[in-house]
Amino acid sequence: MLTVLGCGDAFGNGGRNNTAFLVTEKDEHILLDCGTTTLIQLKKEQIDLEQVSVIILSHFHGDHFGGVPFFLISSMFETKRKSKLTIVGPKGVKEKVYALQEAMYPGTTQRLSDLTLEFVAFEPERSIEIDDKRIIAYPVNHSEPSIPHGVRLTWCEKTIAFSGDTSWTDHLQPLSKGADLFICECNFLDQQAYGHLSYHELMNKKDQLSCDAIWLTHMNDRVIEAPDIRFNRLEDGMKLTI
Repeated sequence: MLTVLGCGDAFGNGGRNNTAFLVTEKDEHILLDCGTTTLIQLKKEQIDLEQVSVIILSHFHGDHFGGVPFFLISSMFETKRKSKLTIVGPKGVKEKVYALQEAMYPGTTQRLSDLTLEFVAFEPERSIEIDDKRIIAYPVNHSEPSIPHGVRLTWCEKTIAFSGDTSWTDHLQPLSKGADLFICECNFLDQQAYGHLSYHELMNKKDQLSCDAIWLTHMNDRVIEAPDIRFNRLEDGMKLTI
């Protein structure tokens, strides 16, 4: 099961929450991205944070990883988390999380040792094995300082691919190949700009994406409101059976 906690862009188009997708199997959850609104949405869904075992971060922009400090302070002071939490992301993920934690809640980084945290950095196009989960990350085209990646999660014989934020790159082909679900960003309708995809570009490239289903995310108002989009469009709160 995939729950859309947020599928908005950085500017809140459509009044949507920041990016976060919750993947659930029985009583265990994985987060794909953790934008600033994530903790609020987890509480609306009545998710026990203790059961979130892994957070996967596609890149270091606030609307994709700015919710980590909120998740961590709740885990430290509110729920008194006991189980291990693994945070997976681009190179330097531990340093980035610690720096953001200290910026958002000064003095709380020294309390992170109260949690059992494991940090795992992507090695692009190489498999990461975490218990029964396999994660592969592919570099994509977005703001270089954010160290952008698309991510592919295989768990319980199902594969979810997520483009992260990117303009077209051939890495989207192996990323999406054979996936049961491909969550693909589509920030623009017809505008072409480095760092984001447009609907018209995706229509021209769709035959290069071999996956079972494509759902659009990170859309601006024009894409959200367009009447004749030929791809499925995600909405906050949506639940998909994979």
